[in-house]
Amino acid sequence: MSRWHNIYLDNFAYFFTATVAGYTPLLSSDSVKTLVFDCWNFYRREYHTNINAYVIMPEHLHLIIRSDSGENIRKFIQHSLRKISMKIMNNFRSPLEDRSCCTRTKEKPNLFKNHTRGKAVHRFWKERAKGEPIFSDTVMKQKLDYIHMNPVKRGLVENPLDYLYSSYRNYHLNDQSTFQIDSVDILLL
Repeated sequence: MSRWHNIYLDNFAYFFTATVAGYTPLLSSDSVKTLVFDCWNFYRREYHTNINAYVIMPEHLHLIIRSDSGENIRKFIQHSLRKISMKIMNNFRSPLEDRSCCTRTKEKPNLFKNHTRGKAVHRFWKERAKGEPIFSDTVMKQKLDYIHMNPVKRGLVENPLDYLYSSYRNYHLNDQSTFQIDSVDILLL
């Protein structure tokens, strides 16, 4: 089986998906979501990257990001996901010990160890984050709708306005209180 390889182009928006190994819902708690936002904010400044849309689901996340430099997008994704996983694995042991995440608590550290490649002790993310360049306004709108309807389709909320960890509220209520995005006018079509 071949591994997914992202292609990074300058001046393009990208739709990214990152999934926790074993689909374990380790992104569920508010403290973990705050950690994700903190990492994103740090690396968006570090690599001059705009976050146009997002959703944080219990076991995966989606982003639409843009930069003048494809290399900055690569670094943003690589470093932010690494930092998020390290902080969760090292500083937030409670999600790994929370019985609601897995049926048998003792299997959780082994679950992540089984996904290890290279020098890592544990592999937090299922695989490399998939990034798809967005080549048209139509695709941009489709990806935005997909991101914002994800919590509704999963049954987490009935209305996307009710989900706090999505950019839907940013666009439709101009609510930047949970996380500030770099909005794009085309997304409102």
